[in-house]
Amino acid sequence: MSLDARVEELRKKFREAIEYIKKGDTVQAAEKLYKVAENAIKILSEINRIPEYKKARQEGTWWIKLLDRVAKRLRDIYGEELLDAWTTAYKFHQKGFHEEQLTVEEIAEEAYKIEDLLKIVEKEVK
Repeated sequence: MSLDARVEELRKKFREAIEYIKKGDTVQAAEKLYKVAENAIKILSEINRIPEYKKARQEGTWWIKLLDRVAKRLRDIYGEELLDAWTTAYKFHQKGFHEEQLTVEEIAEEAYKIEDLLKIVEKEVK
């Protein structure tokens, strides 16, 4: 799949997350937002040739430790906001999806961080 197609898929997932927020479905909203961030991190690692990208390709999988390392490396390129977005996304994944502890308001309040991460990817792919 091309980078443009992957970015379009991220946009679609982000729109779906917003719809879930509007419906009050915190579990699905949290997981969609996490998936947007996870895939954004993967795309940026590929574009920037981050060493962990090669490792994930060799192993055939991404695990959270690799994603964390990549996010920290990408922070050095794109700024602290990127790492903050990743941290927020992981919180959505754990507390919002797995533990079902987040409210609609808590997710909606921080969804912009994931949107900002998406905008970084869109800018890099263009």
